Amino acid sequence: MDSMPGVSWWRRQDGSGGQFIEQTTHVVDLLRYTAGEVEEVYALYGSRIKHEQVEGVEVADVGTVTLRMASGLVANISNTCVLPEGAGLSQTGLTFYTDQGVLDWNPQRLRASRPGEQTEYLERANPYVQETEAFLHALRTGDGSRIKSNYADAFRTQAVTCAALESAATGMPVRIRYE
Repeated sequence: MDSMPGVSWWRRQDGSGGQFIEQTTHVVDLLRYTAGEVEEVYALYGSRIKHEQVEGVEVADVGTVTLRMASGLVANISNTCVLPEGAGLSQTGLTFYTDQGVLDWNPQRLRASRPGEQTEYLERANPYVQETEAFLHALRTGDGSRIKSNYADAFRTQAVTCAALESAATGMPVRIRYE
């Protein structure tokens, strides 16, 4: 949930693929990493505001995607780029609701809530710096063990995000084809 990036290529469908493909892909990566593979998606996207405010906007500015996981878990990921720039309203995270309680994650912390108990784990290091260091280490040494998502894994996430775009265009659920 954020404002629209100011670069022109991002506004074009053939330049970025839209917000779910270009940005929210990282949330899909994390969902797959923590909850397993996606079998089917159903997406609704809308162009509500930005196409009237900014010239050349072809991408949707709001969307929600329901994902059916191989485990039977049902997830929902929503995104928007209509928030006012510089307002500090940006949000990224995942929340898992279970019969044991709630796990709520964002890049700064993980909060575990159970009946009568709440534990919070703060991220002291910058996750973006850690991600960059792991990537540079792999480039320098050939050791990719610090990278949590390799090319094959990234391809699978790309299949999910592209299936969501197809679903939004057709109005129908799309089964994921990992081919």
